[in-house]
Amino acid sequence: MALLRNILSTAYGPAGRLKQIHNNVGGHVLTTSTSTALLKRVDMSEPLLKMISTAVQHHTACYSDCGLFLGIFTLRLIENTQNNGLRTAAAAKVYKHLVEECNMYLKGDSCGCKVPVDFSNSDSLIALARSMIASKPACMLNSRETKHISSLIAQAFLYSIHCNSSGVSCFGRTVTIGIEGQSVSDSSVFPGLLVDVPEMLQHADLERLGSGPFKVVLFSVSLSGDISEVGDVTLEIHRGVDPERDLLQQLLKLGEQVVMDKVNLFACQKVVHPILQHYLRKHGVVVIERLGLALMEPFVQLTGGQAIASLCSSVPVEAYGMVKEFCLQSCGSRELFQLLPSKDAAVTTMVLCHRNETMLEELKMTCKRAEHVLRLTLKEPYALLGGGCTETLLATHITHMNCSKASTIAQALCISHSEFIMAVKAFCSSLQSVALSLEHDGQDCLIDLTYAHRWVPDIYSKTCSCGLVEDRSNLEKTPLNTAYHTFSPVSLENTDSQPRILDSFSAKLNALNVAVEMANFVLDVKYIIKDIN
Repeated sequence: MALLRNILSTAYGPAGRLKQIHNNVGGHVLTTSTSTALLKRVDMSEPLLKMISTAVQHHTACYSDCGLFLGIFTLRLIENTQNNGLRTAAAAKVYKHLVEECNMYLKGDSCGCKVPVDFSNSDSLIALARSMIASKPACMLNSRETKHISSLIAQAFLYSIHCNSSGVSCFGRTVTIGIEGQSVSDSSVFPGLLVDVPEMLQHADLERLGSGPFKVVLFSVSLSGDISEVGDVTLEIHRGVDPERDLLQQLLKLGEQVVMDKVNLFACQKVVHPILQHYLRKHGVVVIERLGLALMEPFVQLTGGQAIASLCSSVPVEAYGMVKEFCLQSCGSRELFQLLPSKDAAVTTMVLCHRNETMLEELKMTCKRAEHVLRLTLKEPYALLGGGCTETLLATHITHMNCSKASTIAQALCISHSEFIMAVKAFCSSLQSVALSLEHDGQDCLIDLTYAHRWVPDIYSKTCSCGLVEDRSNLEKTPLNTAYHTFSPVSLENTDSQPRILDSFSAKLNALNVAVEMANFVLDVKYIIKDIN
């Protein structure tokens, strides 16, 4: 358990240490610091550690952030409980009570570590995206590149929201394309969908088509003309019948129909027979084959059409879609075919460039998760202070609120006064340990005794870790996780300062609750029965 905590805590934050994962027989080497990639590829023999790992992975699948926070807080809570000799039943009661108080405080209007997300100004969205990008050192970005990518994520998020929707509407889609070997500054966001340039397509072909809108048809079934592509069915073939020739005739009949229906773009998820391609191109139809499963849903959303799953029947009128325009776009070293929606389809393509494959894969995963975190703000339009300030402020608030009413609460929970105080200290010490995990270079972490924000001594920085509180000569500070008098954190009012680092409100709130549930569960386990045969 200590080993897993050490792996997670040393990977935590912008200065987190990278981990390389590979098996003992060679193969691909993964370099990362993200909880999802780490836990997915690390085998664990202990059942309880497997459960904690599964809980973290499930959380990140739903919320895309705060996986390392969840893992570190869970393991610290378990260790502190065991080291203090607390009874499991007493600890579980207190932890459940404390996490409920955390929920009330974080959701309340008087919460000092919560800031509203203003959708009329992109600054808070960019700050939230930048905090996620900066916390992933395997992306290997400098400050200028981090700022550029954060702006692109916020831009892609805003593109994915329908402008003129009324009532219930769905999010748009952001398709991510990676280009290896290019500078990060070449990354960009394009409206519409970008795909590989169709074979033999020239600028002159597009000029002959003129201006849009253009009619589109999409097939999800293979049009290769190969009899083996028909599917897992039993075929009865009569003497003298050539099934492949008949299949090709059916494909050409399909081609004749789409030409008669004035289709301009013919797309297929799989392969299109060369003869059908030649026929369509001869009649001025642009052909895209091997579109792939991942692009099918964005393509349907962009065009408003329907994917056709059969080649044996005529194409229904309602299956046709439309695009406003298509053109060729140069993206770094690649040329791509851009499809622009004719309506408010909210489909966007993010082209990400990086210097090598490892950095590019980490950047792609991080950008997808960052955009998802921004989407969560639409449901709960808040963010929490980052840089460990939420953890220190929350721990100070919980200590102050409960120590003043310790006897009353302990009696209500049917435990002793001393057990309650020990459990509160274990809980708050675990929270502060997460804030301590952000520092990896041996520097002291401090907490101020007025606002309860986290500080790292730095001659170049005159603010707390989140950037909200400015330093001053009379602001008293003390090292984190040391004894100091309890106090109620003072809320900042009428300040022009804006936090530099933000955390996802939804993700951290859920991680806090899951961590307490998992810690209580693990502490309650008395025996593990395993079949060793």
